[in-house]
Amino acid sequence: MTRFVAALERSGLAEFLADFPGDSVDRLQWAAATRGLDGELRALAGFLLLGEPAAADRLPAALAQALPALVGSGVAVRRGDEVRLVDVSLFRSAGVWLFAEPPSPFPVRHYFGRDSVALARRTGCRAGDRVLDLCSGPGFQGLVAAQRGAGATLVELLPETAEVARLNAEINGMDDRIEVLVGDLYDPLPAGVEPYDRVIANIPFLPTLSARGEEAAHEGGEDGFGIGRRVLAGLPRHLAAGGTAHLTGLLLQADRELVIGGELRAWAAENGYGLTVTLTERMAVDADSDLVQTTVSDHLETDPQADPEELTAAAVGMYARRGATAARLAYLRIDGGMADFRILDRAPG
Repeated sequence: MTRFVAALERSGLAEFLADFPGDSVDRLQWAAATRGLDGELRALAGFLLLGEPAAADRLPAALAQALPALVGSGVAVRRGDEVRLVDVSLFRSAGVWLFAEPPSPFPVRHYFGRDSVALARRTGCRAGDRVLDLCSGPGFQGLVAAQRGAGATLVELLPETAEVARLNAEINGMDDRIEVLVGDLYDPLPAGVEPYDRVIANIPFLPTLSARGEEAAHEGGEDGFGIGRRVLAGLPRHLAAGGTAHLTGLLLQADRELVIGGELRAWAAENGYGLTVTLTERMAVDADSDLVQTTVSDHLETDPQADPEELTAAAVGMYARRGATAARLAYLRIDGGMADFRILDRAPG
């Protein structure tokens, strides 16, 4: 697989991707730019970036040799002479190659988005660190940490996504620094494992309507922070003294106050941690908002007979009961050697 990546570098695909912003995960931008390509590079871009089917016997040799590994990991499927990727594209960010799914209005298994890149920029992992990447998805956080010389343990709930994370570790030549475990948050860790220098969690933070949220511990709950609470609850046992933890979250806001601001402050004080909450993107919570409609679409994936209008009303009511006037994408930094609480608002404008 490392030969596969070397061939991609030689083909010019890395140079092509370098022209896009580091947080770009937009296939439409790729599609527009590929119009100027031809030959082998155009074929690679069509297959690996745009999801176009290809004739297996016409693929470049290095890619053809990698096909059994791609099919075995579930990111590609072959039917007769035709082969294509399944849902994923091949991204390159922070020097890491990554098979992953771009953001979608619908649930995805192998998520990678702008928040993934923003979280990695905040973690500051160093050589020799022991890193725990929870909700690892296809492994981006752990791969960035390993690239910086850390050893990373990745934990992913979905076995098929964990397999993609293993593939990504292999193609980046980092499988000796990365282990991938399957399970729910801290559960798969061996008993007595030493605390980690860094704990990173890009948690699923889409709110769930109560009929589902009450039943699924791996979902966000009605305020979207259900998994975040479970990550915080386990930190005192798994974060080394002086270490740091970094989480994403979707936090509801009532006018200018965070709905769970007091809860977060109390947790930090009780456990002796410093906690910095950086608020970025602002999302509306009215019936026509992207957040509400995505929440409805997510519910319809598992309950297709539900009435979309009733679900929309339920989602709007869910936010109204909490006094929410907006939702904010947030990044939480927890410091083991500090004891202060700060909220930084970085919303554009």
